[in-house]
Amino acid sequence: MRNEIADRYGQALFSLAEDSKKVSSLQEEVRTLRAILNDNPDFMMVLDSSFLSVEERKEILEKTLIAVDKDLLSLIKILIENHRIKYLNDVLQSFNSYCNDSFGVKEGLLYSTEPVDKKTIVEIEKQISNLESCKIELINKIDPSLIGGVKVFINDHVYDGTIKNRLEELRNSLLK
Repeated sequence: MRNEIADRYGQALFSLAEDSKKVSSLQEEVRTLRAILNDNPDFMMVLDSSFLSVEERKEILEKTLIAVDKDLLSLIKILIENHRIKYLNDVLQSFNSYCNDSFGVKEGLLYSTEPVDKKTIVEIEKQISNLESCKIELINKIDPSLIGGVKVFINDHVYDGTIKNRLEELRNSLLK
């Protein structure tokens, strides 16, 4: 899922975090920043605006993200300078993946017909963590073709609790 540009920047940020011995704290900060950016898409439009100079966008960034880690802020400035700010979310996801790899956390995708609330995602992560015998982190993706229920992909494993799958199983058993 990683793209090459995002992967390079994500890996660079991870290396900095490792050298500074702040992988855990920076990962938590990145998760918070991703949530903020997802809730405020207009902010990303400002950072990517061609109507503002690079210096103006960096100034807006500094005034808005006051408490953000200096290495993370520097990375975002570099993305602005290199006209790659559109990759920010992918860079942050890539960084998060490197952190998870270093902590032995498996990442997976949780498909549902509509967004799943955080509490439910945490419950599903706990259940699948028990089945996989390791910590799991899921990313919710929307798939309207599922009809209802959820489907989870982790590496080569598929946990399918969708209505579509249950109907298919019922159909197959009736045809036997």
